[in-house]
Amino acid sequence: MIVIIITSYFLCIQNVGLIKLLICFMNGKATMPPKSNRRRNREWRVKKPTRNWLNLPSDLMLNILQRVGVIDRLENAQLVCTAWREIYKDPALWRVVYMDRIAGHYGYGSKKIQDICKHAVNRSQGQLVDLTTVGFCDYNLLRYVADRCSQLRRVELVLYFFEFSKIWSKVFKKLPLLEELNLVATTIRKKDIEAAGRYCPLLKTFKLNKGAHRAWGGPHGPESRILSMQNEIAVSIGKNLPGLTHLELVGNSMTNIGLQAILDGCCHLELLDLRRCLYLDLKGDLGKRCLQQIKYLKLPHDSLQGLPYNSYGLYETYSDY
Repeated sequence: MIVIIITSYFLCIQNVGLIKLLICFMNGKATMPPKSNRRRNREWRVKKPTRNWLNLPSDLMLNILQRVGVIDRLENAQLVCTAWREIYKDPALWRVVYMDRIAGHYGYGSKKIQDICKHAVNRSQGQLVDLTTVGFCDYNLLRYVADRCSQLRRVELVLYFFEFSKIWSKVFKKLPLLEELNLVATTIRKKDIEAAGRYCPLLKTFKLNKGAHRAWGGPHGPESRILSMQNEIAVSIGKNLPGLTHLELVGNSMTNIGLQAILDGCCHLELLDLRRCLYLDLKGDLGKRCLQQIKYLKLPHDSLQGLPYNSYGLYETYSDY
């Protein structure tokens, strides 16, 4: 019974507190909050257990330690004791890697964070299935991951603008099991969408979200080429990704031409997010078709509340005038 209570407490605390509390239990004591204001200075202590906490079932300890962040695992937790170090050698503990340089406030440069990410990838021994990077991924890191992790099913990249190269074609070719691709403030082109359709037949979820752009003069102004490029991407999605069930295009500058292509080509779509798609006109038949064909539809002027990374200011509307 005491194992269940203590384990539940473990699952509620954050990384640093988790490590400290585990160490306390290993030493046979743990400081608890005071019971009342009258006894503010009094400490409650758990009596020394009759068992060695290092002998917890391996699956239970694995469940606890996998909740520790990647950097804390590599630079703190695995140094606590030999048992934890051995647990962190298990590739199963590295099947999901999430690293956010912005929210994490790691205090490291991009190169240092990239090296740590590569270390985590190596620990997975090819079993990595879910990768999220925020604010530090580049061409070399993405290629490094693709070369070693053919089992990847989900990739999320935030804040990375690739140079015009064939990087995406090379990456998609090595990820045949990819089911979900999430790109936030990250560049991708028409040819890249074509490559995804060619090499990733299992792709069901595609998110291409960014800040909205108001081109000078609107759809017929000097910057209309930007809208044309976004229409090309939308048309490419409809033509090359017919198996999609979930599509997010927050901040996309496509017009009704692009949306029409998506509805025609992606017949299995259940969720379509069109928030901040400022150049769509959904007052006529196209809007009615969206409501009839899409089960979960988010319209251009719907609130961005709940959208991941919204607090980072990545979806602000910008313009050329």
